[in-house]
Amino acid sequence: MMNYDLSFILPLFPILAVLISFGLGIFVFLRNPRHPVNIGFGLGMLSLVFIEIGGAISLLSSRESSTIFGRRVSLAGEAILPSAWFLFSITFARANYKEIILRWRPILIGLSICSVFFIFWIKSPNFFFLPGNGENNEILMLGPVGQYFYIFLLLGMIINLIHLENTLRFSVGLRRQQIKNVIIGVGALLSFHIYLASKALLFSALDAKYLPVTSVIVLISCSLVLFTVVRNRLLDMDIFISRYIIYNSMTVLLVGAYLLFVGLVAQGIKLAGGSFDTFWSILFVFTAIVGIVASLLSTRLRRKVQLFINRHFYSHKYEFRDKWMETTEKIGSKTNILQIQRTIVEMISETMGAREVYLWLYEPARCRYRLATSTVAIIGQLQIKEDHPLVSYIKRNPNPFFIKDIPEDAKGFAQEMAPLIMATKAVLCTPLIVGDEEPLGFILQGEDISGEPYRKDDFDLLRAITSHAAGRIKNVRLTQELLTVKEAETFHQVSTFFIHDLKNLVSTLSLLVQNAEEHMSNPLFQQDAARTLRSTVSKMNAMISNLTILYRGLKISPRPTNVNDLIEETVATLNGQVSSRLVKRMEGLPTIPADGEQLQKVCLNLLLNAIEASPPDGEIVIQTFAESGEVVLTVTDHGCGMSPEFIQSSLFRPFQTTKSHGLGIGLFQCKKIVEAHKGRIEVESEEGKGSIFRVVLPLAKVDEV
Repeated sequence: MMNYDLSFILPLFPILAVLISFGLGIFVFLRNPRHPVNIGFGLGMLSLVFIEIGGAISLLSSRESSTIFGRRVSLAGEAILPSAWFLFSITFARANYKEIILRWRPILIGLSICSVFFIFWIKSPNFFFLPGNGENNEILMLGPVGQYFYIFLLLGMIINLIHLENTLRFSVGLRRQQIKNVIIGVGALLSFHIYLASKALLFSALDAKYLPVTSVIVLISCSLVLFTVVRNRLLDMDIFISRYIIYNSMTVLLVGAYLLFVGLVAQGIKLAGGSFDTFWSILFVFTAIVGIVASLLSTRLRRKVQLFINRHFYSHKYEFRDKWMETTEKIGSKTNILQIQRTIVEMISETMGAREVYLWLYEPARCRYRLATSTVAIIGQLQIKEDHPLVSYIKRNPNPFFIKDIPEDAKGFAQEMAPLIMATKAVLCTPLIVGDEEPLGFILQGEDISGEPYRKDDFDLLRAITSHAAGRIKNVRLTQELLTVKEAETFHQVSTFFIHDLKNLVSTLSLLVQNAEEHMSNPLFQQDAARTLRSTVSKMNAMISNLTILYRGLKISPRPTNVNDLIEETVATLNGQVSSRLVKRMEGLPTIPADGEQLQKVCLNLLLNAIEASPPDGEIVIQTFAESGEVVLTVTDHGCGMSPEFIQSSLFRPFQTTKSHGLGIGLFQCKKIVEAHKGRIEVESEEGKGSIFRVVLPLAKVDEV
C-alpha cells in the first residue's frame, strides 16, 4: 500500500482556516454589531480562530512545551464553542429573538460560566497530560477535568444542534433556501465536534491526527456559510419557532444513535487490533455525510422524489383530504387580510413546488389589480388595469389555466402581456372568485422546480385552495366593512345625544343673552347669570368627560380615601338642589386605596338619579358600612323603579335610559369606575316601589389601570 507524506502541507490547513474564519466572522459582525445573531456568529468564528491557531502551533512546533501550549489554545477555543454558538442558534432567523434570549438566558449564562471555568483549568494536569514514556507528543491523555470538559462540550453541541434543527424545520419555501447552507455549515462544525468529543471520551485521549482534518472541515463549513453570505441577505429572516417543538427534536435521537454506534464500532476495532484514525477516512466520511444532508435538504431533489413516489405508488398526485384540512386550518383561522395573503402564497409554493407565486388583489377604488404579496422580491409596485387581457380572460374562464392558452388575437395582447410574464416568469394563473361574482384577484405561479408540467391534479387542488381563500378574503372584507358601518352608526348615535343636550344648553345661554340686554345692571340678575354660567360650564364638562370614557378608557390614581368624607362633600355640592329628604346612616369606615375624584362621580350620579326618580317629598337613604373586608355604599329611593327586563338588558349599558333627556351613559360611567377599583355595583328595583343601588369596594390595594 502506498503511503503519502502530508507533513509539509498539513500546517497550511489550519492557517487557511484561521484566515477564512477570522475574515468571515469580522465581515458578518460588522454588518450589524448590535444584533445578537451577529455577535453570536462573530464569537463562534472567534472560537474557531483560537482552535486553528492552536492547531497550527502544534503542527509547526517540534518542542514539547510549544505543542502543549498550542493544545491549550485550541482547548480554550473549544471551551467558547457551546456558549458562542448557543447565542447564534437561538437567534438565527428568529423574528422574536428578544423573547427567546430572555427565555434561554439562564442556559446561556450557565454555558458561559462553564466555559470560563474550564479555561481556568486548562493549565492543570487534571485537564490533560503527556503519557508516562514521553515518546509521543501527538497523544495527550485526559484527566478528570478534561473528561468533564468533553461531556460539557458534547451536551453544548447537542443543544445548539436542536435549535438549528428547529429553525430549519419551521422554515419553508424561499426562507429555507436562504438559510439551509448556513445551518448545514454550522451544523457540520458542531456535529464534527460531537464526533471529536465522543472520541476523546471513549479513549480518554487527544490525538494530534485530528488537527488537520478539523481544519479542512472548518474550511468546507465556512465555505458553505460564505456562499449564503454572498448570495442572500445573511441572518435577516422572520421565522417563529414553537416553544414545545424542542421536545420532539430529532437531534437527540440521532446523536444518541450515533454515540451508541461509535461506541460499538470503536470497541470492535480495539478488540480486533485495528485503527481507523486516518486523515482521508475521516475526511471522506465527513464530506459524504455533509453531501447526503445537503442533498436531502435540496428542494428540487425532494420535489422530484415526492413526485416519483406519488406517480408510481399512489393513484393521485396529492392527498386531497389532508390538503383540504390543512387549507381550512391555516386560512380559516386568519382574521387579517395580510396573514391570509402570506399563507396562500406559502401554501401554494410549498405544495406545488413553485418558487415564483404572486397574489394579485382587486382595488375597486382605483379600478386595478395590485400585486399584494409574493414569494420572491419584486422591485417596484406591479399593477394592471381591469381591462388587461389577462383580467378579461379570467372573467370568461374562472378555472386555473396556462398563460399560453390566452388567445393572442386580443387587442394589445403582446404589448400588455410580455412585461407581466417577463417580470413574474408565470406559466399558470388561478382566479380568486366567489360564486358568479367579479374576481377578487388571481394567483400567478412559475414552473414546478422539478421541471414536471402541471396536470389535472394540480388544477383541482388549486381550485380547492383558491375557492376557500377567496371566500375567506371576502368574509374578512365584509366584516371590516360591517365594523366601519357600526362605528359610523355609533358616532351618529353619540352625536345625536350630544347635539340634543348641547342644544338645550345653548338655549339656556341664548335666554341669558336676551335678558342681559335689559337687566345687566341689576345685581340680582348678575348673580343669577353667574350661577347659570357656572352650571352650564359644569354640565358641558360632564358631557365631555362622559364621552371621553367611551373612547379613551378610564385611568385611576389610588390614594388613601374615606368613603364617608366623599359622601359629605358630594351632598354639600347639592345644596339647594335637593327637594327630597336625605337620610344618612353612615358607620365608621376604614380608609381604602381609591381615586376620590372618580368615586365622587359615582356618588353624585347615584344621588342625582335617586333625586330625579323620587317624588318631591320622597326620602333618599344613604348608608355605608364595612363587612367581610369590603366597604359598602347603598343609595335607596322610593321612586318609580325599573322593570326586570330593563335591568337585565339595558342597565349599565351606554345610550340606554328611561329618562326623556340625557346621554344615558351615567350608570355606564359608574360601572366602569367601580370595576376599575376591582369592585362591583349591584341593583335591586321594582316598578312603582323604588330602587337600591349598592357599591362594594375592596379594602385591598388597587393597581392603576
